[in-house]
Amino acid sequence: MNMFATENWCIKVDEKTYGPYSNDQMTEFAKQGRLSSRSLVAPAGGKNWREARHYPMLATILASDPQDRRQFGKAAAGMRQAKQPADGEAANFVVIFDVTPGTAGRLSHIVKGLGETIRLTDNVWHLQTTLSATGIKNAIMPHLQIREIVYIADTSRGRTTWHNMTPELHSRLTKSIVTTKHH
Repeated sequence: MNMFATENWCIKVDEKTYGPYSNDQMTEFAKQGRLSSRSLVAPAGGKNWREARHYPMLATILASDPQDRRQFGKAAAGMRQAKQPADGEAANFVVIFDVTPGTAGRLSHIVKGLGETIRLTDNVWHLQTTLSATGIKNAIMPHLQIREIVYIADTSRGRTTWHNMTPELHSRLTKSIVTTKHH
């Protein structure tokens, strides 16, 4: 055992620090799409923020077989798994944003401009686009007010992203959408 191995990690999102998280938690975050190779992380208590891919332990987690990633919906329930879209192909997303007054009117034209849409409620949309979840978030964020939230689930690839949510809230919401079935 390496006595210098890091057992706990912190994650930095929008200049906020979250954690510490164990290696097992970081593995789960990677499976949920909450930890990517470009996520800013540091050993707990450290101040050396680097992309996760630069830490050997996290690079190993992130290099795991994509088949280990959790699947959404019917695929998770043992149904036939749909082919994941290749880069540049349209994927399906659920976009949820804050229900504060004026948000729906302010954001509806932005969401409609990103691809094919179905408005489910004022603050919940189905979106089909070639953008990534992060690309969608980046298109919406400039139009959000200071404390408004957005949550985006890529139902084709089993990934999620968010803005202005605590990691705990994001985790609970993701667990309700991203599931696995053990046989």
